Amino acid sequence: MNFHTISEQFTALIDQWTMDLDGYTMTELSYKPQDGGWSLGQVYNHLIQATLQFQLKETKRCLSSDINKRRRKSFKGFLVFTILGGFPNTRIKVPPSKSYTPPSPASKEELVTGLSTAKQVFEALLPKVSGGTSKGKSPHPALGYLNAGEWMRLIPMHFKHHLKQKARLDDELYQVHSTKN
Repeated sequence: MNFHTISEQFTALIDQWTMDLDGYTMTELSYKPQDGGWSLGQVYNHLIQATLQFQLKETKRCLSSDINKRRRKSFKGFLVFTILGGFPNTRIKVPPSKSYTPPSPASKEELVTGLSTAKQVFEALLPKVSGGTSKGKSPHPALGYLNAGEWMRLIPMHFKHHLKQKARLDDELYQVHSTKN
């Protein structure tokens, strides 16, 4: 696993997401698509929360012990990490729930701060993961048991996967704007 490449991928993706924020108004970030999915602001919050509250926490957990070291990825995990090198090009729909549906952001600054924090924590953990000797693993609900390096690798994969959703939302926002003019 080339951690330098993972770091470059994540930096490029998070920088892209951050720069793209400049082009949106809060109204656009709050716009709910016609299919009933998440707004752009909710997608941003999902990425921030998943990175900080799930993926990086699990990375730290794996670094702190050798728990589950003999456990393996699921078949889906094997496909994502070994065969495809990322998520398949399919939409994943999760029913709305208070525990999973991300909130709308209060401001763009909140999103910029969240992205910046995610980037800082990622960068601080990367040397520990790349130089670490921990064999610990923790479970992902769909991908099975992942080690610290796989959790770190998952983060840019996740940001990249949501670019497709962002593009669909951008297209819908464009359509809405062009019909108003």
